[in-house]
Amino acid sequence: MWRGGLARDQTGIAAYEVAITLAGENLQLGHSVIVDAVNPVEAPRAAWRSLAASHRADLKIIECVCADQTVHRRRIEARVRNIEGMPEVTWARVLARRAEYQDWTDARLILDTSAAAPENLLAEALNYLRQS
Repeated sequence: MWRGGLARDQTGIAAYEVAITLAGENLQLGHSVIVDAVNPVEAPRAAWRSLAASHRADLKIIECVCADQTVHRRRIEARVRNIEGMPEVTWARVLARRAEYQDWTDARLILDTSAAAPENLLAEALNYLRQS
């Protein structure tokens, strides 16, 4: 989006709008939708709730965290995304975003990626999604 002319501070909101639109179109077609997004504040969370309600769809929230700060920092500092024109995420940026993050109040599954193997996390997520 920023390559298309949007200022970097506008791309977050625009990305959510695109994701909500695409999710709505797929729900209208009767498809299940999985959205992978940070949703750090209430506004996008409310939009997902509203979208699910308007399509009479279940909304299942899975919050992935890395509770071990040493592991989290090591992962951030080792990650290389190589997205042209976009700087890599720094640990300082993660800490700044964390300070802005609003706690969820919705029922959800919390997965700690520092405490379990990926295959165990996947099994837990799938089990949660199967519950009615």
